[in-house]
Amino acid sequence: MKIKHAFFGSLSFLATLSAQGVTLEELAARLEQLEKKVEKYEAQYGPLQNTPAPAAAPAPMSNVIPMPTPIQRPVLTPASAEDIDSAYLTPSTGGSGSWFERTSIGGYGELHLNQGDTEQIDFHRFVLFFNHSFSDRIKLFTELELEHSLAGDGKPGEVELEQAYVEFLLDNDWSIRAGQYLLPLGILNEVHEPETFYGVERNNVEKNIIPTTWWEGGVLVSKNYDSGFGFDLGVHSGLAVTTDLTSSSAFRIRSGRQKVAEADASDYAASFRARYSGVPGLSLTAFANYQNDIAPDSGEDNSALLLGGSAVYQNGGFGLRAMIAHWGIQGQSFEDNDADSQWGAYVEPSYRWAFGDQAVGIFGRYSHYEYSRGAMNARGGEFDEYTVGVNYWPISNVVLKADYTLIEQGGGEDNETFNFGVGYSF
Repeated sequence: MKIKHAFFGSLSFLATLSAQGVTLEELAARLEQLEKKVEKYEAQYGPLQNTPAPAAAPAPMSNVIPMPTPIQRPVLTPASAEDIDSAYLTPSTGGSGSWFERTSIGGYGELHLNQGDTEQIDFHRFVLFFNHSFSDRIKLFTELELEHSLAGDGKPGEVELEQAYVEFLLDNDWSIRAGQYLLPLGILNEVHEPETFYGVERNNVEKNIIPTTWWEGGVLVSKNYDSGFGFDLGVHSGLAVTTDLTSSSAFRIRSGRQKVAEADASDYAASFRARYSGVPGLSLTAFANYQNDIAPDSGEDNSALLLGGSAVYQNGGFGLRAMIAHWGIQGQSFEDNDADSQWGAYVEPSYRWAFGDQAVGIFGRYSHYEYSRGAMNARGGEFDEYTVGVNYWPISNVVLKADYTLIEQGGGEDNETFNFGVGYSF
């Protein structure tokens, strides 16, 4: 209803009544009733207003799909006064741009096929990222993962929250993370999307010694310098390795990850990493992790220290990765079971050829690692591993992989597998 039409329509109606012999008092009473009806209508459906003439649609904003012209409907309650379109286009407090422009969704996944001494097919990981910028200086990062395709009682997989932290960007290249985050240790622990590394499976040194993927809850402070140096220092929750000899995971570092799930917080842990990337194509790190008590249920002093370093070099098509890491663990139970020293190292040269958007890369990797494998092999295991393979990227975010891996175990049987994989990230 238009105001002008309503107004002149009312005058016309009153004039007709006057011509029919209605007194002024009756006209005033009827006019008062009409005003009350208008007030009631506006209270229920909003103020009456003129409908503007149709206009040419404005040009769409960059990277924003224009919304169709909404159907005008009465607003029923104050709570619904801001409709969905308005919510999308209105900035929230503290940021520039609409909330959906400051929210990003991403993820990655990988399917593995193993043939040989191990024969299985497994959608190993399906991961989703949900990130949001509250402002230019305060950002949220999250990572939700489903492992092995199916989770539940008696199922092989797990649903895991790997990351959920708020990052505060400060002046002079300082930043602080608070929440649940991946520890700054090794090469793969923070960056492990399938197209970023060679080989179908993650290498066993970082898997069993670091142990990748490893996240904790706490605070991490980072600093970058113009010279290419930087460092990260975090205080966070720790590992809880079992020393129960009846457990298949006894003394195994990887089994101690609590994943911030009602985790024991009676003791603290800390991580430190120094970084250097001042030479083009070169990245060097030295890292450490200290556990005040790596086995809190053992009843003895089991402090532990991880020390390591990594190097990544890329010059044209040639690439090289190398890493070493060593755990020194205190406590008689670890010493008695030859688990007080657990370490590993690997070197991985590679070469990559690019053809427009496509690329092919070949690699070889030698690894040596020694770690505890549980009660049935309390003295642990010593392994030499040889891997050769190829990666093919049809585009930068999709990769097809194949490799051959031979694992020689000291005093045990060798293991040979052919591995095939497909992975993606977005």
